[in-house]
Amino acid sequence: MKNILFIIPHPDDEIVGSCLMIRNFLISGKRIVIFFLTNGVLSKESMWPWKKKKYEQLLTLRKKEMTESVNFLGVDDFLFQNIPTRTLKDKISETYFKIKKTIISKQIDTIFCPTYEGGHQDHDVANFICSRLKKFCKVFEFSEYNFFGNKINSNVFIKKTENQKCIVLSENDKLYKSEGLKLYNSEKGNLGYISLNQECYRPLENYDYSKPPHKGVLFYRRFSFFSYHPRVDGDRPELVCDKLIKSKIY
Repeated sequence: MKNILFIIPHPDDEIVGSCLMIRNFLISGKRIVIFFLTNGVLSKESMWPWKKKKYEQLLTLRKKEMTESVNFLGVDDFLFQNIPTRTLKDKISETYFKIKKTIISKQIDTIFCPTYEGGHQDHDVANFICSRLKKFCKVFEFSEYNFFGNKINSNVFIKKTENQKCIVLSENDKLYKSEGLKLYNSEKGNLGYISLNQECYRPLENYDYSKPPHKGVLFYRRFSFFSYHPRVDGDRPELVCDKLIKSKIY
């Protein structure tokens, strides 16, 4: 591991899932590049009518928070794909080739991405894309959050494996990560479930992407009975899986 690329679906996932990992890698002399796959903001069409006029303001704020976050982490090399959240499944091929180009141009030897756990559909799509990049470099996955067992689980894999590595956060580490989370003030209502106990990663597992990550309700579907609300993801996991298996990347 010399040149490491972190694949981050939304601005804030770099803090939620890999804040201490990034810091520790930088301290040990690794070169870190972050690729933000979406802008983290709903499309204007998905917003309430009275919020649409604030779309540009919300997007500017999220990008500002992202810039503050990479400065906080000490990362000076990052890429940003300006597409709305929940639309990555429609940009699989384009995103794959952008990442592949980045691997070559920046001589990346290792990738880190979110695991396949149903936390957010964009996280699962990012994991799928990275699974197709194993032939170019090593690929690791890190846990963020899931709803396995009908309860919120933070920074733990659905299934524990012998090859996973966990960073247990010290009190100073917890303060550091807490400060990082506070940078995303626009998401403070969504980040209260993140624990500050550990961060875990492992080599990317071989998943069956034709099926949802686990049985039962996925995290991003736990409020699906309010599917009319813009903050609730109305896409069924089966739709996301269908997009994955029908994509033309191998």
